[in-house]
Amino acid sequence: MRNHIAVARCLCGVFVLAFLCLGGRGSAQVPDWPAERPPRSLPASAIRFPPYQIRTLPNGLQVVAVLHHEQPAVSMRMVVGTGSASDPKDKLGLARLLASLLDQGTQGTQGTISRSAAELNDAIDSIGGLMGAGAASDLSFVNMVVMKDSFEPGMRMLSDMVERPAFAPEEIDRQRQQLLSLLRVSLEDPAYLASAVVDRLVFGFNPYGMPDTGTPQSLAGITRDDLVAFHQKYFVPNNAIFAIVGDVTADEAFDTAARVFGPWPSREVSRERFADPPASTRRLVVVDKPDSTQTEIRVGTLGIPRNHSDFMPLNLAIRILGGEGSNRLHQVLRTDRGLTYGAQADMVTRKEGGGIVAETNTRSDATGEVLRLIVDEFSRLQRERVSEGELASAKAYMTGSFPLTIETPDSIALQVLNVMFYGLPLEELQTFRERVNRVTVGDIERVARFYLKPDAVSVALVGNASAFVNQLRGVGFGRFETIAIEDLDLLTPDFRKAGAAPRAARAQFPGVPARPASPVLVLAGFRQAVAAEEGAKARALLDRMIAAKGGLATLQGIRSIRAVTGATMTSPAGTGGTIEAQTTTYLQYPDRVRVETRGPQGLQVQVYDGKRGWVRDHGGLHDVPDAALRDMASSLRRDTVAALLAAERGELRARLLPDVKDGDGALRHALELSSPTLEPLVLYVDPGTGLIVKQAYVARAPGQPLVEELFSDYRPVDGLIVSFAAEVRADGKPVVTRRLNEIAINATLDPALFARP
Repeated sequence: MRNHIAVARCLCGVFVLAFLCLGGRGSAQVPDWPAERPPRSLPASAIRFPPYQIRTLPNGLQVVAVLHHEQPAVSMRMVVGTGSASDPKDKLGLARLLASLLDQGTQGTQGTISRSAAELNDAIDSIGGLMGAGAASDLSFVNMVVMKDSFEPGMRMLSDMVERPAFAPEEIDRQRQQLLSLLRVSLEDPAYLASAVVDRLVFGFNPYGMPDTGTPQSLAGITRDDLVAFHQKYFVPNNAIFAIVGDVTADEAFDTAARVFGPWPSREVSRERFADPPASTRRLVVVDKPDSTQTEIRVGTLGIPRNHSDFMPLNLAIRILGGEGSNRLHQVLRTDRGLTYGAQADMVTRKEGGGIVAETNTRSDATGEVLRLIVDEFSRLQRERVSEGELASAKAYMTGSFPLTIETPDSIALQVLNVMFYGLPLEELQTFRERVNRVTVGDIERVARFYLKPDAVSVALVGNASAFVNQLRGVGFGRFETIAIEDLDLLTPDFRKAGAAPRAARAQFPGVPARPASPVLVLAGFRQAVAAEEGAKARALLDRMIAAKGGLATLQGIRSIRAVTGATMTSPAGTGGTIEAQTTTYLQYPDRVRVETRGPQGLQVQVYDGKRGWVRDHGGLHDVPDAALRDMASSLRRDTVAALLAAERGELRARLLPDVKDGDGALRHALELSSPTLEPLVLYVDPGTGLIVKQAYVARAPGQPLVEELFSDYRPVDGLIVSFAAEVRADGKPVVTRRLNEIAINATLDPALFARP
């Protein structure tokens, strides 16, 4: 079967057809106004990543040497695959405390010198070096920068810090007190609290949702034995990556690393499986800080891990929403409305997951308006294609700033370790500009619709609650939880310390007792109330769609369909012209379909009997592989009749999305149907007729295009309202149009039609 032909959706909105060809592109040149423009920017300079080599020592330590001879200096960075996400539940802050102690003294062993914190600092100063250590969610790190003539002594000091930290009791107490002092300040800081609360809302009790700084109670309970045990468990060579960047040869780098780190014994590293984050759901938590004159606002949802194939397009989409090079949020909130000094959105990508968070602050009396505008921008990114110019600006910033991140040995080492730690090919650094520039407007639209959940965002507001809570119902957040700042506990399901009573529980949780027996019941009641309200609205739209299609009884009475259509298909990209074909489709509900297509290449027959699939053409009879069988099954489930009935039975989840406007400005309702085995299908509905005018989904095809099917010319046929004209687009480009010529409902179909020859 030719690789430009694939099983695809039928275009009439009732049954399944077979043809999806990617077409060419046309464009019209429209002169910009004014005619005079600023001077063009200089062409981007080539990215020249220095040569590198990678080796793995016998003990499992990965070593990468990057040769960079512009300065007589060497940067050494090591990352260890453990961070705050590995903290025991009752020892939060352990990884951060341990990392703060790595450069605070080392133990001596054969051939090395035991050093106190002061002595270690003096030794680094004596060779003109710089050192540091720290921890993040997924990793801990130690770095050292020295002149070339101190390369091996500097590496030996780094080895002592990683392998033999002293964990001196007096240094533990000193570092603990510093962390506690910082934490006490943070717990009074609205910005810190808003970010901590939204992380908990987005990730739940997954480790990424826990405060990596720990709590006063958890930090106080960490002992030296805890630190030693954590270090022994995770700080092993087979759990580390070591980058050497600078004025050395590859042989010098690897030989020295083998001498210094070769004796470091490896051990098996066992890891606990992370708890899965909760499904995205709408929830708003207000932390009441009565002395605040401003409100810190965070709006978040789940994202993707760093090594996800959609990282680049989603990264650009979030930059357009609120990052460098575009920033719609700043434009709307700061430039247009003057409601804040700045706003941004970030994509946090970690090893096992990620999040998307928009943040800003505003005066108390504007809280509701700002929250509404932020959520509206999430929705706008989904329902309106970004312009080519907007995407170009975001791309230009990313590609223009990237060379600055690989200018010095230390910055190169940081980039190298980041790529290697997340299991990505090091070649990505060399091809960065090409990968950015390959992202299209269609890619942005696809990832925005797939990953952003404007109707299921988590919201944290920290400020003077009495000044803004009465605004929330008017902007779509009628249900929320209010917690006094002194009662806030990030480690409980309802964010309240034990014994703290919910405020105004009846007003916030209709139908839930004002003083329930357990805080968990309050949380459950809140979620049930939100789900009930959203579910009722989605169900009402679904019922209207079913009625417009002919009514539930009519849809339930359909057993089979036979249809004849004529189709005009855009030729594969680069060949130009169109292809005309006539297709006869036999659909036996619930799961059998036969498609006979007669085109320039002759007759092609495609059959799916619910379990197996095959194709017959001039090349003979071919079985359909398993991946294509899954696509056939999904295509059948996207059939309009089948999808509406499955949603009516509750087999597909119906989720109401914000209204959108078509290209002609017409308002459309939007309903998403999905299940664990069916990726989201979005139906766009004419408010006047209740008929589906478009549906969209992401195809399982190279590049994962966003497929849109536009339906028109509805006519009644035996009680069923059928679309007689349709158009398919892939990533916004026309693929095929079809005309329905004949249709017979509940005609008797010969079982032999679906039998394999």
